[in-house]
Amino acid sequence: MISTENKIKPDDSIENLFIFQMEQFVRAYRKIATNNLKDHDAGISLDEWVVLKRISEAGGCSQTELSEFTVKGPAKMTRTLDLLQKKELVEKHQDPEDRRRYMVFVTEAGSVLIKKLMPSVKQYRQRALAGFDEKERKQLNAFLNRMIRNVS
Repeated sequence: MISTENKIKPDDSIENLFIFQMEQFVRAYRKIATNNLKDHDAGISLDEWVVLKRISEAGGCSQTELSEFTVKGPAKMTRTLDLLQKKELVEKHQDPEDRRRYMVFVTEAGSVLIKKLMPSVKQYRQRALAGFDEKERKQLNAFLNRMIRNVS
């Protein structure tokens, strides 16, 4: 006889756990983003795109700042930046305030690539938010930011 005490309730099943749903969303979203980069012959990976876009938005930043923002370890960030530099999309300059640190900046070629890709990036970003009104989008953003703070 099977005990009903240990039976999983529908609300406790993994499919209904928010973290599992978030992982499913991230996996599907990364697939769309990766395919978008391939479709546009961008020549960079999704991780490289995120780093390139962040550097552009910040007007330049350090490797440490990039690691913290993208939640990638220093070794992974070094490899990513080396690849972007080899593709001539970013360049490193010694920080005049701290000679032990390098600042990373987007090159002209990097800026051109960002401008080329942004219309399609905006399009797939909107796809993820289809059916959400502005109030719901702001609520979702606030909820996700609160969750990040809760676990940080």
